[in-house]
Amino acid sequence: MLELITVQSVQNQFHLSKILINPAHICVVQDHHELNNLIREGKANLNLNENVKFSEVIMSAASGFSSYIVVGSSEQILERLKRNKIQLLRD
Repeated sequence: MLELITVQSVQNQFHLSKILINPAHICVVQDHHELNNLIREGKANLNLNENVKFSEVIMSAASGFSSYIVVGSSEQILERLKRNKIQLLRD
């Protein structure tokens, strides 16, 4: 399982929460430019550094969820996915 911090927006109020997702259900990871711009302009009330990047994680239909906006650039999320994989060694 992969632990990520998600960003949720309710009536222009942003909230952070932790989720655990199955990495096998991730289809696409891409930068979320809209939220990145809101943070840079100071329009999102997350109290985070303006250099923080956000990504959209799109899940497979089998997972039951469509997508999440998460803290971290697409490169950072992909690096975490690589570290999370367990490799079996053969004789």
